[in-house]
Amino acid sequence: MTVAVCIAGIVRADTVEIDLSSFVNSDLTTYTGGSSYPQHGGAITVGTVPFELATIGSGQDTAVIQTDGTQDFSIPVGVSGVTTVDVLVNSAYGSCGADVGEIDFVGSSDTYSYQLTEGVNLRDHFNGKFCNSAGDTTATASFGGGADRLDLESIQLPPSFSGQTLESIDFEGFGNDPLGEPFLAAATIITPADPDPAPVPEPPQLLAVCASAAVLVCRRRPMGSSASSTIRRFYLKH
Repeated sequence: MTVAVCIAGIVRADTVEIDLSSFVNSDLTTYTGGSSYPQHGGAITVGTVPFELATIGSGQDTAVIQTDGTQDFSIPVGVSGVTTVDVLVNSAYGSCGADVGEIDFVGSSDTYSYQLTEGVNLRDHFNGKFCNSAGDTTATASFGGGADRLDLESIQLPPSFSGQTLESIDFEGFGNDPLGEPFLAAATIITPADPDPAPVPEPPQLLAVCASAAVLVCRRRPMGSSASSTIRRFYLKH
């Protein structure tokens, strides 16, 4: 007979939202359909990932790092054990199939490059005449009834980065109009949380259900049974 015992535990990940305010160079609210975007930066959640939109100018308008031709922006990070980097990335213009940029993740020992290709993991921010499909996006925040968007790319770093410091994120563009000029709207890094967090008390309702189940099983167990009890640990994902 197997008895299920509920034991509190947590498997979590810590998120760090990268401050892009020193690097943004273009006012997103002035783009096609720009009045549909959040107008003054701030917190935004795409999928389940929190981001912080930066602002520019005296009006504190929502802003992005916009590439124009060949440009490279190096954003310092300095965080150890990064496993995933989530970015909000789209383009101005865009021709499906064109390679128009890359994101380089510079670790203390290795560099991992993530290619940006229109129609694969990048598309125009506006649902118009340019490239509107990107099959590898993880999630999308839509605005203006779907006319405008910010796409989430969840980028898994190689296992070797778990033992390194992510020194910087280098955002590079080498596209043009009409091939596509990528922009970065926000970035959040994810690291494993404390592997041995303090236990969290179970909700009373769950404890009651577990206790009732255990009593029921015990009552049905035959006398003298040698069946062993197996403890199953359940974890809450945060």
